[in-house]
Amino acid sequence: MYVPSDLTDLLEYLDTNQSGVNLIANGSDLINRIQRREVTPRVIVDLSGLSEFNYVRKEEKTIKIGALTTIADLASSPVIDSRHSVFREVATKFGGPSIQNVATVGGNICAASSSEDLLPVLLALDAKVRLKSKFGERLLGIEEFLKGKRLVELKANEILVETIFQELDESSACAFEKVGMRNSLIIAFVSTAVCLRLDKRSGRVDDVRIAFNRVAGKIPERAKRTEDTLRGKPLTMQVLEETKSALRRELRLSSDFRVSEEYRSEVAVVLFMRSIARCYATLVGRSLV
Repeated sequence: MYVPSDLTDLLEYLDTNQSGVNLIANGSDLINRIQRREVTPRVIVDLSGLSEFNYVRKEEKTIKIGALTTIADLASSPVIDSRHSVFREVATKFGGPSIQNVATVGGNICAASSSEDLLPVLLALDAKVRLKSKFGERLLGIEEFLKGKRLVELKANEILVETIFQELDESSACAFEKVGMRNSLIIAFVSTAVCLRLDKRSGRVDDVRIAFNRVAGKIPERAKRTEDTLRGKPLTMQVLEETKSALRRELRLSSDFRVSEEYRSEVAVVLFMRSIARCYATLVGRSLV
């Protein structure tokens, strides 16, 4: 176990120890993986003392979330106003208080799997991650950062320090939906996040981003072909039916011991419709249909 005294100490250590090192904040993911013998770290680096990375800030029109911010701290932050209540929606379905108080935003992102609830929301918000090493920093879109299941674009001498995205304005809304065996404390069969930007006068979709915990692979992704079907069009029933058909064609889901491919696909369409309807109601104050 190595406990860095500050960020400089951490980056120096990572630069000289780049093999068999696993970072841990509070261990809600890594400890379980060690117990299942999925990973066997040579050294565990304890980040929990680096309190400077526990924050939620708004600078001009950008919201910044420190990597060590817990899910509970994120949901309770005054920066997370009614326009960004999607994070509170995630928190209520994320797990019990014991998990919400220890699981971190950075840990959820770097776990890079379809069970990580924050990822669809951050994809829908077109978020970026800031990576830092002793030699400088990089800013990557979260899509670019996620390379595969449990695989991220993070060099051995780098850490993820913060996540950033543009705040939602009065023309934009975001919603999150999730289905599993229970209403909470669950791993999702399907989860989705939709971010909708609407021209309120014409009812035209100026922009839309649709993300699921799975689209075709084993990690959260955006349904970009489905987005293209909807973007620039009014939210009429005909357009929505075309969009549902496009989504069914784009989804390439698989069965597992939890649920079948067919069930996942149908639920994904239902959750998409719920999410787009909730975004519309938030923006115009009435039901979509």
